[in-house]
Amino acid sequence: MSEISEEEIIKQRDLKKIKEKRKKIVLIFIGVIIAIIILLGLIVLILSAVNNYSRNQTKANIDKETRRSYIYPEPDYDFNIFDDESYMKLDRGVWFNDGVVKTVMTDENYKNYTPELQFMYNVINIIINGDYEEYNKIFTDEYLKNAGDDLREEFTMQQLFEIELEYLDYGESEDGLYSDIQLIYRIRNNNGTFRNDLDFNDSGAIPVVYSLISDSSGIIKVTGLTTYYKYTTGLY
Repeated sequence: MSEISEEEIIKQRDLKKIKEKRKKIVLIFIGVIIAIIILLGLIVLILSAVNNYSRNQTKANIDKETRRSYIYPEPDYDFNIFDDESYMKLDRGVWFNDGVVKTVMTDENYKNYTPELQFMYNVINIIINGDYEEYNKIFTDEYLKNAGDDLREEFTMQQLFEIELEYLDYGESEDGLYSDIQLIYRIRNNNGTFRNDLDFNDSGAIPVVYSLISDSSGIIKVTGLTTYYKYTTGLY
């Protein structure tokens, strides 16, 4: 058996050192990559936290600026608004604005409109009739979990007039067809049981936006409700 020469031993030793050095370089490189990934992750988390804080602060400021406080008369839950001749003389029609012309929806023709508009037509009548139990049924379970003041325990019949509907957005999502519909109306003799952001005799109106979702079976539910102003901020 031939002996390994001293020169060969030196070569093997040097080769081993080179392999160990390369291994260290590879480990260092991997360590640097991992450190960079961790650092980037921390930066993303920090930026996300800062963004969420800023977003929440902005929302809190908007909520504070738009919060209203009014004194209302004692509500009469037994009063039938359809017996009020002054209210019955007002424009109580439900108008649909398609951006070009306005048409009025009635009990006779409302089925000629889209399912979403038919849904909103029924919602309006629910509000007018003071049917708070049916009103709560229009929302998704997920929305009701976080509804807060939007979950109605009870409200009187509402003297809605100068009512108008308009599409703001619509399309398709993973959950189904969605649409954002703006609803504008005024309330005569508002008692605050349904809208406490309008005065008793508010000459104007604060438009609200109902966000709807229609599933594959055609069932429509409300996934969001906010004022038009808040809707335009993109924060709600």
